[in-house]
Amino acid sequence: MLIVPLADARPGMKLAVTVTHPDHPEQELLKVGFDLQQDVIDRMRGLGVEIVYVEYPDLADLDKHMAGYLSPARQEIYSHVRDTITSIQKSAKPTVSFADYYAATRELISTLMRQGTHAVYLDHMSGKLGGNAVEHATAVSHLSLMLGLRLEPYLIQQRARLEPRHARDVINLGVAGMLHDIGLAQLPEEVRKCSRVAPPEDPILYDEWQTHAQRGFDLIKGGVEPTAAAAVLHHHRHYDGSGFAEHPQKKGDPLRNSGQRIHIFARILAVADLYDRLAVGEGGRRRQNIEILHLMRTKYTDWIDPEVMRVVPTVIPPFPPGMAVTLSDGGRAVTVGIRPDNPYRPMVKRLIDPAEFKLAEDVLDLTLETSISIDEIGGVRVDGMIPAPAPSKKSPADKRPAA
Repeated sequence: MLIVPLADARPGMKLAVTVTHPDHPEQELLKVGFDLQQDVIDRMRGLGVEIVYVEYPDLADLDKHMAGYLSPARQEIYSHVRDTITSIQKSAKPTVSFADYYAATRELISTLMRQGTHAVYLDHMSGKLGGNAVEHATAVSHLSLMLGLRLEPYLIQQRARLEPRHARDVINLGVAGMLHDIGLAQLPEEVRKCSRVAPPEDPILYDEWQTHAQRGFDLIKGGVEPTAAAAVLHHHRHYDGSGFAEHPQKKGDPLRNSGQRIHIFARILAVADLYDRLAVGEGGRRRQNIEILHLMRTKYTDWIDPEVMRVVPTVIPPFPPGMAVTLSDGGRAVTVGIRPDNPYRPMVKRLIDPAEFKLAEDVLDLTLETSISIDEIGGVRVDGMIPAPAPSKKSPADKRPAA
């Protein structure tokens, strides 16, 4: 599998992943195995498709990274969220069975576990990430689960009152991810389009927008387990004590809801929500992963639990496998593997024929080849976006490369 920007797509390339409509992810445009033709490429460009996944035998082992996105469970989650939002907009209470949410979450967890210890979150398929309410909720649920699974030791520490087997259970985290913004469905359309990175400018609308966490909690309490409902209520609490949960007129002391006083599920949910909201930049351009991670580490660092942020680049690779990059020596390459202990210096194969995407056989490990680094990905220069390596907290067994 090779991730190809549509501008670089060529006739004759064969799709490795189904292409869906950017505005309607449930609508398939092209199926796996389709041989691209120039007129089809032109039509996809007109619809706003930005990236295609094409077959590349030498990178076939990267296909597993798409398993979570393409699993039937993720499609089930999308359907449940869509139906619930529609139901709330028509009536005061959702009519969808929350038991279905739990079943779909369990199935998605099973899919993610099958991807291996170092599965990554590879979600470039929607050109409208962070915009569509249903796709946003689906993505946040998926990413929350992946973060939760990677943070298992931290969950056990943070939920010390529970037995470890219960403390590491992330089912309620996934359900909360699906439902975290459900309260927005009760608000006017102009408010529903706002987010934590683009809140309403009008003070009255801002106060109304802030009620969505409480509204969501009120809608689902009693239908889901208390841990999931509480995570929905507090997903706009920031680590530094800013943010909100309850109605504006009911606000209490923010310091009572800061740091590790906030439930770990709400802290993880806030990070997943922030990531997906930052995925789309000005003009609707899909930001590169490294741009999003840089914003999270700098502009929004005070909002984020540092222990959660520490694992984010290992789940969301700055340089996703299968993507073309430009190296500091001017050469072009494709990322083929990620080191969880050093995700900003992946393994690559050089492009010996960029026009035909022909790769060299030898793997270049940038963790070992310290004289070479990545300069550009997807037309974005990464100067200043790569942090200094932090001391690893992982055991030697965790330092094996993830393909």
